[in-house]
Amino acid sequence: MKQLLTIFLCLIAATASTVAQTRIKAADIIKQINEGRIVQYSNVEIEGNLDLTDLQNRSLDRKVNNWLSDNDHGTYESVVEVPVNFTNCTFLDDVLAYYHLERRHETYVAHFEKDVVFKDCVFKKGSEFKYSEFNGAATFSGCTFNDPANFKYAEFSSGPSFSNTKFESGADFKYTEFPRGTSFEKASFHGLANFKYSKFRSPLNLDGVAFKGNEDFKYTKIDGDSFTSYLLSKQ
Repeated sequence: MKQLLTIFLCLIAATASTVAQTRIKAADIIKQINEGRIVQYSNVEIEGNLDLTDLQNRSLDRKVNNWLSDNDHGTYESVVEVPVNFTNCTFLDDVLAYYHLERRHETYVAHFEKDVVFKDCVFKKGSEFKYSEFNGAATFSGCTFNDPANFKYAEFSSGPSFSNTKFESGADFKYTEFPRGTSFEKASFHGLANFKYSKFRSPLNLDGVAFKGNEDFKYTKIDGDSFTSYLLSKQ
């Protein structure tokens, strides 16, 4: 009996160890990317802003001199050159692939050279992917965005997956171009779902998508035709 009890307690401890999330520093992930090591985490909490725009390979893409000011204006780009995979992770602070410094008229953007996977993750705070280019696969399936998710002007080389994704405070996909195979299957939008000026290519999976707040599909197109008409045909 004592041996069985010991085995039972060991099983409970192993299960608890599996369920409990380990906390890691966002800065350690940035260091890993800079060293060219594949990023792959499961069941962890990430503490601190994950600033993907601040990599060692950051360079000035466009510089415009302002003769009325001593400030330099430009866009600085970083490239995540390794695959990124987060499964069942919680981001406690901002995830930044974009930000803009109004005072200095500078924009910082991160692009992704390889596959990007965020699966069943929780974004507790900001998530900025404005202007980001995804040159590999892009997956955000099963994620929960507590704050508005910003994918404005994002570019995808292949159809991204937002299946079963929850946008608790809305999402901005304005001007985003979606390739064939994009999926928003069973995604739910609370707040504003902004797809104004976006472009889709069929096939597109919208099965079970729920718009529980406001949505904006003004000037949105699919295969060059009206997206509103497309939505009506699916009802």
